[in-house]
This record gives sequence, C-alpha cells and structure tokens, in this order.
Amino acid sequence: MNGTNFGLTGRLCIYLPAIALVALITFPAYADPTVKPTSGGTLNVSFSTDPASPNTGGQTQLKISFLKNQAIQPHIDYKVSVMEGNNQIAGIPVTHTAEGSVSIPVQFQDATTYQVIVEVDGILFQPIPPETATFTLNVGSSTPVTNQTVPEFGPIASLVLVFAIVGVVITGARTKVFQKF
Repeated sequence: MNGTNFGLTGRLCIYLPAIALVALITFPAYADPTVKPTSGGTLNVSFSTDPASPNTGGQTQLKISFLKNQAIQPHIDYKVSVMEGNNQIAGIPVTHTAEGSVSIPVQFQDATTYQVIVEVDGILFQPIPPETATFTLNVGSSTPVTNQTVPEFGPIASLVLVFAIVGVVITGARTKVFQKF
C-alpha cells in the first residue's frame, strides 16, 4: 500500500470538521422558547417572541404554547397580561385556544423590562383554579443603526458550499489530484 488512502483519510479528518464548523457558525441563531410550569404545576407554558429581541416601535408576536408531558395541550382557557411595573400595557381577557398555541401581537412603547403573565383558567373545557406563569421580557430601543449588516448568503448557501468542497475533495482523491509531486 502506497499510503494514498491514509493521506486522503488524514486530509478528510482535518478538512471535514473544519468545513462543518464553518457551516455551523454561519447558521443564524434563534432564541429557544422559555418553558416554565404554572403556579399549580398543572401545565408547562412555553414562551418566546418574534422577533427574538423585541424593540420599541415595531410589532412583536408573543408566542405562547401550553404543554402537558412535553406535548401541546389543546383546549385551554387562558388570559395574558403584559405589565410595565404595576401598569398593564397590553393583554387579552380570558379566551380559548383549541390548538394549544397562540400568537399575540403587541407593540411596545418604552425600552424597558416587562412582565408577561400567562394565566390558565381551564383545560379541556373544565374550569380550574387560576394558575399563572410569569416571564420577563427586555425590550430594546428602536434607534436606527447606520452600519447594520445584512447577510448576503443564508444558511442554505453554507450547506451548498460544504457539499461542494466535500465533492471536490472526493473527486480530487479519486483522480489522484492530491498526490505529492
């Protein structure tokens, strides 16, 4: 054996992890939802926002899901209050979701910390004593950024790049392009 296969294997062991690392770094980051149990422990409440980092002036979606044993629990009676200190700045009265997940639009006026209080009042058409889950939400300023960078390529472009480089390495190894002279 002339060592060509070992050389290829050695190079692949170096290049493939490096390419995979570049691909992972270029993927956009998304905020994971925060999950908290209700005060009585009957359900877990998942909470996130869209955009992940809300700012003043723009519309923010409060994304709320009700979970039982890691699965979405349908048919929940709930209400939501958004508090700035002791003042309620937004909210919805007791309502029903058949799906177990809701998205509530809110527009924040001040760059400050808010409390989002989710109250569960019924499950599967059965009233329960109110249980709450409280989430803290930091809202930033919508001051325009003059040097804001917009990515030219998305995550799919990164994957295409990875597969192209792997293809070149494999094709080069088969045609013996990488042999030492």
